[in-house]
Amino acid sequence: MDEPIEQRPEADWVDQDLLTRELAGSLLDEEIAAERGRIDRLDRGVGGDDIVMSRADMVRRLAAMEAIRADVGVNVTIQF
Repeated sequence: MDEPIEQRPEADWVDQDLLTRELAGSLLDEEIAAERGRIDRLDRGVGGDDIVMSRADMVRRLAAMEAIRADVGVNVTIQF
């Protein structure tokens, strides 16, 4: 015999810890600054354990993060 399923009136994601655009932008800003720092250290010959890719790959990664960051601040309208 099937038991009835209780439907709650609120969305099931309301209490979840969601990543906001503001938080995503802040996290990207931190990582962009860190990547710039790694590139700078590499250029100065300092290096470090956190430098794990080539300079060219680091520059590509930085450019990609900056492009994504530019889009994070843009207001998005979802149409249904």
